[in-house]
Amino acid sequence: MTIRFQKRGHYKAGFSYQLNPKIVEEGYLAIVLSNIVDIPKSHCTLNIFEAHIKSDTVVFGYTATDGTQKDFKFPLAGFNEKYLEQFI
Repeated sequence: MTIRFQKRGHYKAGFSYQLNPKIVEEGYLAIVLSNIVDIPKSHCTLNIFEAHIKSDTVVFGYTATDGTQKDFKFPLAGFNEKYLEQFI
């Protein structure tokens, strides 16, 4: 599975990881990540909250059950405003 953040159609940051096939087969999938993700072999970290703020879309890439590659685009329009409303 890949998670990519983009702004106006340009990719800004992202990462990928292998999902446990047994969990996927059972139909249960939950992704829980810490705010700071270490990217192996690069000595880099990604602040997911900062990526949300600087992006307008997050794209989830995955392999469908028929073996084809699929993307699911989730718009982040209004994310900043809705988040900041909690503090006003």
